[in-house]
Amino acid sequence: MKRFKARKFTYADAAHLLRRAGFSASVAETQAYQALGADLAVERLLYWSADDGTQGNPFDLRKVFQAQEDGNKASGAARGALPGWWVYRLVHTTQPLKEKLTLFWHGHFATEMQKVDNAFAMQQQNELFRQFGLGQFEALVMAVSKNPAMLRYLDNNRNVKGKPNENYARELLELFTLGVHGGYTEKDIQESARAFTGWSFQSGNQNKPAEWERYMNPVYVFDKKKFDEGAKTYLGKTGNFTGEDIVRMACAHSSTPKFIITKLWKFFVNDTISADDLESLVGVWQSSGGEIASVLRTIFTSEAFYSSRNRASVIKSPTEYAVGLLRAVETKLAPEQALGVFQSLRVMGQTLFNPPNVKGWDGGTDWVSDTMLLNRLNLVGGIASARLPAQLAKDQKAPPIVMNLPKGSSLTETIDLLGVTFLGEKPDGALRKTLETFAGGKHTPDVIRGLTYLVIASPQYHLA
Repeated sequence: MKRFKARKFTYADAAHLLRRAGFSASVAETQAYQALGADLAVERLLYWSADDGTQGNPFDLRKVFQAQEDGNKASGAARGALPGWWVYRLVHTTQPLKEKLTLFWHGHFATEMQKVDNAFAMQQQNELFRQFGLGQFEALVMAVSKNPAMLRYLDNNRNVKGKPNENYARELLELFTLGVHGGYTEKDIQESARAFTGWSFQSGNQNKPAEWERYMNPVYVFDKKKFDEGAKTYLGKTGNFTGEDIVRMACAHSSTPKFIITKLWKFFVNDTISADDLESLVGVWQSSGGEIASVLRTIFTSEAFYSSRNRASVIKSPTEYAVGLLRAVETKLAPEQALGVFQSLRVMGQTLFNPPNVKGWDGGTDWVSDTMLLNRLNLVGGIASARLPAQLAKDQKAPPIVMNLPKGSSLTETIDLLGVTFLGEKPDGALRKTLETFAGGKHTPDVIRGLTYLVIASPQYHLA
């Protein structure tokens, strides 16, 4: 792929990078990335450490669980706290790509809390995406395959010799590695299901306090007595394959890099990848041993990524929309506000930890159907005016959007700053005319709130 060679790395370039590789950013953060230049800005995004700005997360699932005396209430409290835990991370992280890629993998390896019913198993899986998300794809798939949440969600804990359950074996090929038209057969699914027999997990009973520690720490187990040791034929090879063998062969298949790279491109760049760009990125995948960081580095430093056709061309998901709004003004969330943000995402069509099905979210225009768009505008109106949206419960609050305007700012300067803060550039054309007409020359707090609403409700802000 052609590398991006800017005459200089502009503020608009940095804002574009942070919208796509993160969730938008404040003016100060965008300026800091701009100062690094294109290559170092990408390296900073790819550098992950434990010190990511989320250490003060108020949502401690273990404490929430252990504070209850009844097991059902305890598990319910943990399930209720889990979304707040992630929302806090999304808004406060200093490593935005870590959370953006976690969101991508959450949609790719879609798993529903509604069925798993154990917040700790779901949290474990979410953390796996941070631990393995930038590394070798095979290692990530192996870890997810053995995660108790996935084992429960796709029923592999019921997969035993003589009565194979094909759910996980099917989705591994269809959704997680090769893709629907990746060149596998129904026989491959049946044979690989036999290889996953005996894969299960152990977890304590939530209604037995003596087992609470095990409930909070579910673990993968392999029961050899339930494993089918017969020969299996899979993707053209025959042997006494184990589940690990199946994962390795699926990840090594030639269809897998094409499928995963196409999904990464759609999520981070645009709906359609050219044949040349795909071929180039497959080469990067192969030379790096399937390392996701190498693929993303090549994407984020490419000419294609920064081209005009790939700017403001992707509809923001509810998470990108709301979290980006809060990060733009450096919001510090109280616990009840984090839960309020989660409920806002839910009514806008994206319930974290509960994707609609095993395929995850379709995205695109689904995010802005008539109902979803109305919910966005209603919620944004409540946030911009610091009023509590009716959709939120009494213990959940909408964080207000507070603009820190320089003292003595003029109306023109305020309009410019609103555009730079939320859109990455000063408003122009029809949007600027709308803002100036609305203000009518006035520069009062109410006018500023109205201008803020108009910017974050504008078509431009719905696009990344």
